Amino acid sequence: MASTEIEILDPAATVEKVKRIAAGRALNRRNFLAAFGMTGVAAGAGLMSGCNATTTSVPVTSASPAETNLLNFALNLEYFEATFYSFITQGTDLPSNLTVGSGAVTGAPGQLVFTGTNAPQTTDLLNEIYFDELNHVTFLHSLLGSAAIARPAINLAAFGAITATNALPAARLLEDVVVTAYSGVIPSLTTSNATYASQILGVESSHAGAMRLINIQAGTAVVYIPTGDGFDVIPYDPGTAALAAAGPTAAGGFFPTAGGEGLGMTGARTTSQVLAIFYGAFGAPAASGSLKGGFFPSGVNGAITTV
Repeated sequence: MASTEIEILDPAATVEKVKRIAAGRALNRRNFLAAFGMTGVAAGAGLMSGCNATTTSVPVTSASPAETNLLNFALNLEYFEATFYSFITQGTDLPSNLTVGSGAVTGAPGQLVFTGTNAPQTTDLLNEIYFDELNHVTFLHSLLGSAAIARPAINLAAFGAITATNALPAARLLEDVVVTAYSGVIPSLTTSNATYASQILGVESSHAGAMRLINIQAGTAVVYIPTGDGFDVIPYDPGTAALAAAGPTAAGGFFPTAGGEGLGMTGARTTSQVLAIFYGAFGAPAASGSLKGGFFPSGVNGAITTV
């Protein structure tokens, strides 16, 4: 099993340095997968595969104002993910050099302790995801330079206090929504910006697949979160529409956001649809025109802030 120690990447690292360091992680990631017993499982076969980035130096394309806005929108989501995983795996906030000018973080849990048959693997998986999300924040900082936004205020308990019981379903929803967010953003990016965002999407997709599997193994697959599950992305199930809309059950089925719209493709959400979920309450998305709420009590930072 891979070490649960988390190596923190220097936020001042260049994009090229990030890519060189990422290339050295392959062996550790493969050992992690073997320990987790995911060989041959589609959800985990590509876990962390996006980290095996080429070491070829690729010039960073200066982003247009529109692309900068989209990359900063993505940075809001990476701050959210990295902060979530930092508290549940480390019991602390992100390193201080990533939180200069940050909004307040509320509803943060202490370090969570998981129990059950797969507890060590669950802990290791969450540590690995924390490492990835932390480095996504670092990477986007490097890519955006002085244009990078600060972290917005985040309420981690927007859908209820985070515990070892509900952290995995919350993480599964978070990964699902971020995957669809990147899928929606990438078509508007160009050249290397689109390449880098696509590599991040690959890793986020791997996280989502792994979280689906580990939720099922932990017996939490019955948790259905109506704010995001089935919202915008049409559910598809080999059974009936009613079964798909009902969410996963102990008898079968899968999470409504899986599989895009029945074509075997990742679904896409607009920035407005993403914010509707993250600004919303547990039972319903936020209304059109909302500027804040839910996980982002003061809204997100940057130019794209409205549902």
